[in-house]
Amino acid sequence: MQFTITRAAAGAASLAVLASAAVTGAAPAAADQTRTNRVLVVLADFEDVHHAEAGTDRAGIAQRYFGADDSLQSYYRAVSRGRLSYVPAVPDKVIGPLTLPWHANCDPRAVRQEIERQLPQRGLAKGKDYDSLSIVLPRTPCAWAGLAQVGGPVSWLKAPKGRVGLAAVAHEFGHNLGLPHQPRRVCAGGDLGACGAPAELGKKSPMGGGGSAVGLSATQLVHAGWFGSGEHVRVTASGTFTLRPLYGNDKGVRALEVPLGHDRLVLEYRRPEGSLDGRLKGVYAYRVSGDSYRSANPVSTSAGDHDGAVTTLHDTAAKLTVTVGATDADKATVTVTVNGVTAPTGTTTGPAVEVPSASPTTAAPATPVPDPDSADEPEDTDDVTGPDGPTASATAAQGGEATTRVTPAPTSATRGGGATTPAATPAAASAPAATVTAGPSGAADAGANLAHTGGNGTVLALTATAGATLTAAGAILLRRRNRGGGHRARVQR
Repeated sequence: MQFTITRAAAGAASLAVLASAAVTGAAPAAADQTRTNRVLVVLADFEDVHHAEAGTDRAGIAQRYFGADDSLQSYYRAVSRGRLSYVPAVPDKVIGPLTLPWHANCDPRAVRQEIERQLPQRGLAKGKDYDSLSIVLPRTPCAWAGLAQVGGPVSWLKAPKGRVGLAAVAHEFGHNLGLPHQPRRVCAGGDLGACGAPAELGKKSPMGGGGSAVGLSATQLVHAGWFGSGEHVRVTASGTFTLRPLYGNDKGVRALEVPLGHDRLVLEYRRPEGSLDGRLKGVYAYRVSGDSYRSANPVSTSAGDHDGAVTTLHDTAAKLTVTVGATDADKATVTVTVNGVTAPTGTTTGPAVEVPSASPTTAAPATPVPDPDSADEPEDTDDVTGPDGPTASATAAQGGEATTRVTPAPTSATRGGGATTPAATPAAASAPAATVTAGPSGAADAGANLAHTGGNGTVLALTATAGATLTAAGAILLRRRNRGGGHRARVQR
């Protein structure tokens, strides 16, 4: 997989056409910016594999989804600042187990269709009674630990120990909001003109290796439409700018955007705020290709710097420099030099224009998916294809590396997981394996792709769309390695 880096030689010209404007304070979410998603959580059993303690499972899983703390509900209320709320679709919060009429298998499409066939018998209609469907399976032999549609309303997860973890819940909900994985790229020495291709996952959001201890990144908040007035601004000329903590309460700029030719650089200031960002403290940068904020890559200045906080960045061709100044509990100052022009001294608010906020994410309602291992460990996951999903199996590669082979099920779908072609009922205990192809960018295209949460490995893939037909564009295998209680993802090419 190769990512094309666009040099910023045209940066000065693009800046010249922008008018300066004062930066205004943040505004709370308006009533029409809030959204409630009704999540139907269903326990499912196979004929030969069951949830050992279904009652206990229901209670623990209900807490993970809808509890006041340490839940998907509390996490997304915090990161959206009240704009998005996930609520139970039924009074019992979790229903089931419903029995699937086969032995344990790895066909998520067939599982979904069978669950959706049974739900009307319980008086539950899709769209009328619930917005999202999350299917919780017992232990199975599948290579994946969980699946979620990217920009769609359905998820599948394994809970072999009868519990789900918040790290994976946050990750899979991010996929449902349309977010791909977030691999970082190294720009050696802070040179923005010499950045490498996206490699291992960054740790600035649950879409990388950050788990639920960190919030979403500024670029992901832009994609979701969760910034208020004056919180996302674009630099128009050299100056010194004040950044407020991304999840703080003070009004001001939270996402500072610097044009970079056809790309852009987005800066944020992260520090511990409430339950979020406990491990982060500094200014972080993201490279945005075109207008794809959701696919932005965290920038590190060296391969060994896994925190990635930046102090200086530069691009010689664009005569651009970014220098981080003083930071404290309330703010960070950042000086930006454009076209080689020295920033004026004695000013605290540089020239910038507000970037109009995107409408809140309109993809099909998101569905939570849990972490099968731990509620605290970061979870690495995979993007695969299709609203109904691929079949997947794992084979051991040399050295113990898990190799996942993925094939998309034949589908005909609209964005967000629309109508699909029927799936054959699985007759075997495992679904057929298939081939892996390499994707061009490492970011899932918009639409009802699948996110595949691996137990031993992770697949990162793209889906190309032609009309309403989705076809596979690829997958990249990542391997989780436990280091000191966390996981590190490594690219398998």
